[in-house]
Amino acid sequence: MAGKAVMRTRLVHTAAFISAVVAGVSSQSRTADGVAALARGDYQQATEILRPIAEDWRSQDTVAQFFLAGLYASGRGVAADPVRACALYARAGSQSERPFGRQAMPLFAAFMSRGQEFNEECQTLANVGVNNGFEPATFQLGPGHSVEWTLAAATLTYDGQTRRQPAVHAEPGARFFPLKYTELATGANRSAARHFVEVFLWAPTATADAWNLRWHLFEIVRDQIIRIDTTPDSLVTVNSQAPPPRDEFDVRDYAVVRVNDDGNAEWAVLKGSHASTERIETDAERREARETSAARDAALKGVDWSKRSDVHRPPALAYVDFEGCGYFQLLGFTADRNEVIVVRANVQDLGLSTEAATFDLSRTSSNISIETHVYDAPQRHFNFCTDVIIRGEGSIEPEVWRAVAGTVSIEMSAPGARSGPRATVTLSNVVLRNSAGATVRMSQPVKLSAIVGAVFG
Repeated sequence: MAGKAVMRTRLVHTAAFISAVVAGVSSQSRTADGVAALARGDYQQATEILRPIAEDWRSQDTVAQFFLAGLYASGRGVAADPVRACALYARAGSQSERPFGRQAMPLFAAFMSRGQEFNEECQTLANVGVNNGFEPATFQLGPGHSVEWTLAAATLTYDGQTRRQPAVHAEPGARFFPLKYTELATGANRSAARHFVEVFLWAPTATADAWNLRWHLFEIVRDQIIRIDTTPDSLVTVNSQAPPPRDEFDVRDYAVVRVNDDGNAEWAVLKGSHASTERIETDAERREARETSAARDAALKGVDWSKRSDVHRPPALAYVDFEGCGYFQLLGFTADRNEVIVVRANVQDLGLSTEAATFDLSRTSSNISIETHVYDAPQRHFNFCTDVIIRGEGSIEPEVWRAVAGTVSIEMSAPGARSGPRATVTLSNVVLRNSAGATVRMSQPVKLSAIVGAVFG
């Protein structure tokens, strides 16, 4: 009995202290009522009052945040949720000059001893806001292959190994739809499974009087979570103080990931001025791009940048690296990067397609030009695929050799994902002439291949 009397006395003193603080801070809110209910031991009512105040992502009511955090920590009036408790202490503690802000800091620090993953979940929740509607989910992709998606990170399990990747969709004030997992059967025979996770959310504008629908698309390939770039940044904007209820809004009216008639995975934005469809590159295409980039980086490290050569020498015509740009401009570089061949073609006028076409260079035409530029020094940049001209190495203008005879065969592939078509050019018996009238003939066919259609600055 004595113990209960002491407890009641403490509650009375606590209630008096809290009421005095709240009266000076929240006279126009219900925070005082919620704290008074807490002091009476009516945790259910305290939770009902404090929750909408403290969990509003715009709230600066540190008193409501502090005491609701305590309810989540203790499991009184609400199911125990240490992550929410931690996040609310973090939000209250970020305003140490406000009532109970400073008191929240040591309580927040105590939660931080629970480990890195807990810390990330806590701080992400504090940043986004507690009332975000996010629902964690785990998707089984195959035997020994799964992904667990939380607000802060995605944890991927594959072949007995686990890796955790931070989330990229944690916007303050966001309101989430349930995660969507889509498995697509792709390829010519529809036998290749590809796995996609979609995150849809409403993000408030700066003034919080409108909401933008965002779409984050990810593909899971073995032990990798690959973000797929989609456009536009916002699928639709709704002018409202609150976003539409989830059960009254179908995100599939605006965006979808699917298989096209050729068996390729593609994303599609279905409405608005930015409605578009784009094929999603395959794992093989991504691997080729990585290998090409790595090989180019290695080759650049092997160049002797101090070497100087006779600019009037005949071209070597031995090209080891290729690059494409424009609607059709194809470049080939020598290993020492002091020579480049440039092939330009007018695709439309020439009627180029996926069928190889051969042209006679001895017939003067403005639709095809082939030039070899010979430099006196290795070039870090070639000023062909850019509008930004960078002064090259060396002190002498390059010697230019132009094709005047021979044949060129051009073949175009279908456009790739997020890129133009691949152009493959074969030069046979080509004769090049410089401004002095000297000529050189290719002793063997020269083949160039690269993606064209892009513009690099």
